[in-house]
Amino acid sequence: MPRIKLTEYRAKKLLLGDAYRGIPIIANEKPELPKLGRFAVKVDQGVKKRMKKGLVLLDQSPRAISGVVSKLRKNGLASSPTGGFSRFLAEPMLRHNEKDEQYVSFERVREGIRFMHAKAGGIEIESNPEAVETFILRNAADVKAAAQKTKLPENFLKHALEVFENNFFAFLEINPLVVINGKAEPLDAAVLVDSAGAFFVKDAWTADDIVEKTAGSRAEKNIEELAKTSPASFKLNVLNPNGSLFFLLSGGGGSIVIADEAELRGAGKEIGNYGEYSGGPTRGETYLYAKEVIGLLIKSKAKRKALIIAGGVANFTDVKQTFMGVIDALAENCEKLNKAGVKVFVRRGGPNEKEGLELMKNFLKKEKLLGSVYGSDAVITKAVDDAIKFIKVNRH
Repeated sequence: MPRIKLTEYRAKKLLLGDAYRGIPIIANEKPELPKLGRFAVKVDQGVKKRMKKGLVLLDQSPRAISGVVSKLRKNGLASSPTGGFSRFLAEPMLRHNEKDEQYVSFERVREGIRFMHAKAGGIEIESNPEAVETFILRNAADVKAAAQKTKLPENFLKHALEVFENNFFAFLEINPLVVINGKAEPLDAAVLVDSAGAFFVKDAWTADDIVEKTAGSRAEKNIEELAKTSPASFKLNVLNPNGSLFFLLSGGGGSIVIADEAELRGAGKEIGNYGEYSGGPTRGETYLYAKEVIGLLIKSKAKRKALIIAGGVANFTDVKQTFMGVIDALAENCEKLNKAGVKVFVRRGGPNEKEGLELMKNFLKKEKLLGSVYGSDAVITKAVDDAIKFIKVNRH
């Protein structure tokens, strides 16, 4: 069943219960606001990197909350076809040291619950994926071992998993999490739930708590529909329809590092799309995803274009099977890709890595699309670095 996103307010209410003092605010409604205290006010519509986008304002007085909400709503006018942001959240400020911010996430995978932790969390976590430790939680012994290794309160992990299971969570991310006097405090939380769970949760969350995303392009809408029918994860955002760099990325953390490398190398404006496929998609599902990205690349009016197929080292996503799906999509478009002078750059690792890379390299070489192909022995950014060099050659 598809994974759907809940508001941060509902996510924290489920985690903290009556102890949670956040106030949900809907545009054009007048909530009952407190008279004392200092507050963090933020957009609550599943927007990523809110702090960097100016969609979180800290240390606000109760009197200032209404004005802050109006300001945040206007900030969304350009990006939302429905007239700006409409959901907001005001929370009591929790004073803490930035160095105490940690990262945790829980995701339902085939082996159990994948728990990830980094001692240094906050908005820069994506720049340090190597600092993230991964655990598979199947039983109480696994939870105890993870708590001992991470130094997180064991009761917090137990409670988070109980909430996770009882409310049909598919994914929970808390960033940052701070621990004060042995008590874990989630400052920011994101939750994806299995849509089928709505029938079983007894109104713990309802349709009113679901964040609706408005897809723009046909490709984005097609991928949304694909994601609804698969237990795997598929995401696609079109950033620049006439970009030079188009991505087929695998895995959330690795995909962020790769895309960030393009930005750091001064090619941020050349990025045509962002997204990822993960969670063990089938050959057919990967074909459908790759087909949409390749279609975007072909339509781009850029004079020099590259396709980057990259990601970290997968835990269980079969590299060979997914590459077969990508090859199926490439094979349908070889003539158009060659006519446009497109080259394909690859860096990937995981199950059946050797066979998958050999299959991909032989295909690309045969069809004259080969840029470069690397396995897990190469740095994660190698393919995108090669692609950037390629698009910059003889551009003018």
